[in-house]
Amino acid sequence: MGRSEQSGREPNRLIHCSSPYLQQHAHNPVDWYPWGQEAIERARREDKPILLSIGYSACHWCHVMERESFEDPQVAALMNELFVNIKVDREERPDLDELHMRAVQLMTGSGGWPLTVFLTPDLVPFYGGTYYPPQERGGLPSFPAVMRAVSEAYAQRRGEVLASAQEILEAIRRSGEPPEGESHVTEAFLEAVLRSFSAQFDLEHGGFGGGTKFPQAATLDFLLRFWAWSGDDRPLFMVRVTLDKMAAGGIFDQVGGGFHRYSVDRKWRVPHFEKMLYDNAQLAGLYADAFRATGEPAHLRTAVATADYVLRELRSPEGAFYSSQDADSEGEEGTYYVWTYDQIIECLGEDEGKVVARYLGAAEEGNWKDGRNVLCRPLSLRALAGLFGRSEEEAQALVERGRQALFERRRQRVGPEADRQVLADWNSLMVSALVRLGRATGTAPYLEAARRCAEFVLAEMARGGSLMHAWRDGAVDVPGFLSDYALLSGALLDLYESTFEVAYLRRARELAAVMLEDYWDAGAGAFTEAGRRNEKLIARLRTPNDEPVPSGPSAACHVLLRLGALCDEGGYAEAADRALVKCRSMFAQSPSAGAHMLGAALRQLSEPHEFAIVGLEAEAAAAMLAVVDEFYLPHLVRVGAASGEAGDLAAEVPLLRGRTAQGGRPTAYVCSGGACREPVQEPGRLREQLAALLPRR
Repeated sequence: MGRSEQSGREPNRLIHCSSPYLQQHAHNPVDWYPWGQEAIERARREDKPILLSIGYSACHWCHVMERESFEDPQVAALMNELFVNIKVDREERPDLDELHMRAVQLMTGSGGWPLTVFLTPDLVPFYGGTYYPPQERGGLPSFPAVMRAVSEAYAQRRGEVLASAQEILEAIRRSGEPPEGESHVTEAFLEAVLRSFSAQFDLEHGGFGGGTKFPQAATLDFLLRFWAWSGDDRPLFMVRVTLDKMAAGGIFDQVGGGFHRYSVDRKWRVPHFEKMLYDNAQLAGLYADAFRATGEPAHLRTAVATADYVLRELRSPEGAFYSSQDADSEGEEGTYYVWTYDQIIECLGEDEGKVVARYLGAAEEGNWKDGRNVLCRPLSLRALAGLFGRSEEEAQALVERGRQALFERRRQRVGPEADRQVLADWNSLMVSALVRLGRATGTAPYLEAARRCAEFVLAEMARGGSLMHAWRDGAVDVPGFLSDYALLSGALLDLYESTFEVAYLRRARELAAVMLEDYWDAGAGAFTEAGRRNEKLIARLRTPNDEPVPSGPSAACHVLLRLGALCDEGGYAEAADRALVKCRSMFAQSPSAGAHMLGAALRQLSEPHEFAIVGLEAEAAAAMLAVVDEFYLPHLVRVGAASGEAGDLAAEVPLLRGRTAQGGRPTAYVCSGGACREPVQEPGRLREQLAALLPRR
């Protein structure tokens, strides 16, 4: 090993890992191991407990614990003396993260990152927590004190430790079993779910609950689908208020676009500053859908700004997307994003600076800490114009000039680092978002970006017939999980329904076949997140939790229901139906935890809507497709073919059977509830037929 020019220390074993998060710890004085047999065998040989630390590259408190403890030679020496130390990237190994997070939650009632877990040499957790400070602080014990106590207990009270570990293991295993009993999701049940969300809704600021708020994209997506299914205005109201308040808050980057991870207050004003690909993918798609549902231009502007941020800051040269951007820069959280009042005036000049500062909520005394401001939008443009005696058009032009100037000035700062790891599931979310945004904007670049990303994942993240979970500089070594297969299959279906290239449908079906073969437990009627291609852990993972990312089981249900409708095969829908039945009791206890699965239940209950078009080769077909893209019909099945291809494709796409381009002109067919309307060849007539599918209010 060579010496590190960065720290002057000999690098530890993590230097050979592809994970950016593990490499961040490669020059700690801690004798870190990556997860694997070498560390496990040493723990068993020396009869030492394992100290497992799990985090991720953009995690602020992970960086804090590294600076305070893992970089401290004395703390590191104690770790090395008492434990075999393993570092895990939760993004690379979500299975290990889920397993040990579940253990800590069972032990303490809460969880978070960094996750600190102590294991027996047989890999069974027996004690754990999250962040520990180097000295006792804020009611938290010091990290050295925790380590000494754990080591002493393992050495001197081994029987108690092993008994406790066994109890925890049994509890973990029980928590991973599908619930007892079976009951279908009904309209009455979904109405009760809606009442539950309504009771938690913050009428003043949007979102759910008080205090710390997360975007909860899956919940908002479910509510928007509920409106499209029922015509009930209550869910649409909750969605619109929340989207408006988030877009105006500090959780949204008012200068550069994109959403931060969460807000520490109920007003969405002060964020936790990391930016995650999965949040921005889901929110870009959600805002695009909300625009099509409501026609509100502000929703589309937010969707575009969010997607453009991802394309600008997180896109790799190959067209895939990196995982995240740090909360920290220059060693401090939020430094890149916040402004003093004087910095804004200096950048924009006295006159325009005062207007822009007022619009972005920046005060001379600061609205955050140390005289600095988190930028937000407390005023509407109309109010700003009235306050400063300008027209609304003048105010808007001034604000846009100011925003661009602040953006250019900010780019001169030291920016937050990006985690340059490519994850199959998160990239699939971005593909779907870009397809939805392409439909909302009616422009090609977003669809082309989606296509390029999907092609990268299919070409570079497959090995020997298996999809891999993570890619970094050509390295892939973690087999894919159910969420990778399911979300990629869904993204390919989105691409098929926008391009009608049947190759995407075929690949989606291939992935679905693996889902059913490797991840479906027919006996239990449930999906497992880890399958036969994944490492076997001490407990099976069945993870229907849809926050912050749609779970593998819920994504699989959506895909199977879509494929059942597209391909007219009952086996797909049957598996989805059984999985939905098993999850009903979880919905009742915590609807937000299963919001994406609830969306699948809505898909299952919805009257089938189908759109087919034949004659894609004709120029006039583009106008017909533009009409379809105008509508928010989340469960509409879309198929299409050129005039001479429909018959050949009918075996794979039964909805094309008997469809023709009448008179040689592009012809559209709209069907619902098993009945088809008159074939149409004019965009206006097609718009009328699709409008009839919208919810009645």
